[in-house]
Formats: sequence, C-alpha cells, structure tokens
Amino acid sequence: MLAGGGSAHAAPTIQAAPAVTDGGVVNNFPDGMVFSVHAESVSNITDIRLRYEVLPDGTAATARPQFAQAKSVDAQVTLDTYLAPGTVIKYHWEALAGSSASATDEATFVYDDTRFQWQVLDTDNLAIHHYSGSDEDAQKLHGVGVQALADAEALLNTQVPFGVNVWIYDSTDDMRPALPRTSPAFESQIITEGIKIASNTVLVLGGVSYDTLRHELTHVVTALAGDSPFGTLPNWLDEGTAVHAQQDPGGFGDAIEQAISRGNVLSVREIGSYPGDPQKVELFYGEAWSLVSFLVDTYGQEKFAQLFASVKSGKTFDEALQVSYGFDQDGLENAWRAAKGLPPAATQAPTGPAQQGSPTVTPRPSGDGGGTSTGTLIAIAAGVLVLAGLVGFGGITLARRLG
Repeated sequence: MLAGGGSAHAAPTIQAAPAVTDGGVVNNFPDGMVFSVHAESVSNITDIRLRYEVLPDGTAATARPQFAQAKSVDAQVTLDTYLAPGTVIKYHWEALAGSSASATDEATFVYDDTRFQWQVLDTDNLAIHHYSGSDEDAQKLHGVGVQALADAEALLNTQVPFGVNVWIYDSTDDMRPALPRTSPAFESQIITEGIKIASNTVLVLGGVSYDTLRHELTHVVTALAGDSPFGTLPNWLDEGTAVHAQQDPGGFGDAIEQAISRGNVLSVREIGSYPGDPQKVELFYGEAWSLVSFLVDTYGQEKFAQLFASVKSGKTFDEALQVSYGFDQDGLENAWRAAKGLPPAATQAPTGPAQQGSPTVTPRPSGDGGGTSTGTLIAIAAGVLVLAGLVGFGGITLARRLG
C-alpha cells in the first residue's frame, strides 16, 4: 500500500521485437530459387512471411514457410513456378513473436540462367545477353533491337519505362530449359525461335532472322500500349502490329494475297482470337498484317495509337474503333475489303472474348540477319492436341509470345 491508500501497479512488460535475418537466396535455375531466413525471440516465433514483388510489373505476393514454433527458427521458401531468366525479385522477410513483429531490409535477387557465362551489351534501354557468337553479332542485334523498340514506341505513342532484356541462346537444347514448361511430346515436335516471355524479356535463338527480334520486341510495346486490367487487344491487332514491324512479311503476305484473289478472306470479328484450324493460321497473320497496314497507311499513326489507348482504357473494341475511325469492326472490314477490290461482307454477329491458346503456323521471312526462310509456328500456349494437327506441315519452328 502507498501512503494515502493508493495501490501499486506493475509496469506493463514490453516484449522485445524478434530478430530476423535474411539468409540469402539459392538459384536453382531452371527449377526456381530458395529463400532462407533465421528468426529468434524471447518467446516463440509464431509467424514468418516472405513478401516479394516480381519486377518490373510489380506483381506482389506472400509466401509462408512451414516451421515448428520455437524461440529460434530457421526456415525456407522455395519458389518453383516458372520465371523468365533475368527476372528481378524484390523481397523482404517478416517475423512475428506474440504481438511484436520485425522485418528485414528490402533486398533484390536476379534469377539468372547460371548455366552459361553471359556477356552483356547494355545501352539505350536494351540489354543483349549472349554467351556465343561474336561481339559484332551482338552489336548488330542490339542496333536492330533499339531501332525496333523506337519504331514501335513512335507508332503507338508509348514509351517503354524499363530496360528490355534479350537473351540469345545458341541452340534449341540450350534454350528449352529457359522456356515455360510443356509436355515432352510438345517439345519433341517444335523448335522455338523467339518468344516474348515477360513484359521486359525476349528469348531468341542465335542465327535467326532479325525480323524475329523485331517481331518479339514489338510485342513488348503493344502490351504496354493496349493491354491493361480494363482491356485487352484483339489477337489480330497485336500480331498484325508485330508483323508490320518486320521488314518483310514473308509468307504472311503471300497468304493474304492469295486469299484476296480467291475472295475467301476471314472476317475481322473472326480473327479477334487465334484460329483453331491450322489451315487458316498463315492467313490469320497475313490478314492481321494487311489490316494493320491499311489502318496505318490510310489514317495515320495518331489514330492508330489512339485505338490502342482506347482499348487500354477499357472500351470495347467496337467502341475503340468508333472513337478513332468512326466505324466498328464491320465498318473496318468493309473499308479494308473495298481497298482490296472485294465486295462488302455479310454482317457478322459479334463474337465472344478472344480465346487464348490456339497456335498459328507461318513461314518465317528470310529477313536480313541470317537463317533461311522456314516454317514458323507462333503461339501463345499451343496445346499438344492442336499441335498434332500441325506436324504435317513439316519444318516447323516456333516463335511464341506469352501475354
């Protein structure tokens, strides 16, 4: 008892925050990476979290390791989902003991393909990574790539706000582990020449046409200009713009010219998604290229860039066309048909959302950077059953793009 009849109260105990230490990251490319942490406290550690962000898009996630509660804990988190070579992970650890929490400083980890000794040519917002070939080859690829990005940025009035990485692989066997997982049957039947694998990453086989690089790098810009959580480009507009960036449309041009001469072109609404019929895939790319060329050449780059921006803002594609050109998809089709000497088309019923996953087969143009003209398969995520229908084309190579 205190003088005056007051009562004594014990001061509240303040629990010290746990000590948490980043244990580093082990790169197991291509099988992911392992993050380690150590945490200790005067009371049991009750929760540990790895918070990480995949750059440059800022895709954030949280992972919790399995561990037994104790005053001293070592734990690990394995991230084994597919990530492109060169992916940068920004991360930190958090640990909780009772009501007290602590966190490590933010750190970054680069998920490199550690199988090779890479040389890097990194200027003008574009990095060429290569382990084979000459420095002169890398310089030429870099020059082509920088110009391709600049041309696409000018066409679409869009600036790429991050550095773009191009990884050059010497062989299909070298590249295959760096690609998204597919079935053994799929891998045995295709050769991948090029792929836009992430928002800032392109993989290309050494020795292919420069147009393969132009095509894939243009997809980096089309995604920034036209895709968002509110809207997605129709497939023909995306692919047509990438083919438009090539110096030579190759077999794409032949396919559309033959279809125009026969009067059996595809409808604009029909090519909003990739065709499931392998007999139509060359025509899909050829018509996509022809439509894009028609819009750019007839109405100019400003309206074309506005079209992408309208789709990105969330307008339907018909609405976006009306804003830029004053016609919808049927109006576009008839304007293009008139320019090609074809009669107006019958009105097409609107189709559903674009379907992902249907492959396309096209002859790769001979281009200007090496390699001969061969059949090229360009796909988002072609299935084995669909691919089986394509094998009969022979000489198939693959240039894929992931959205």
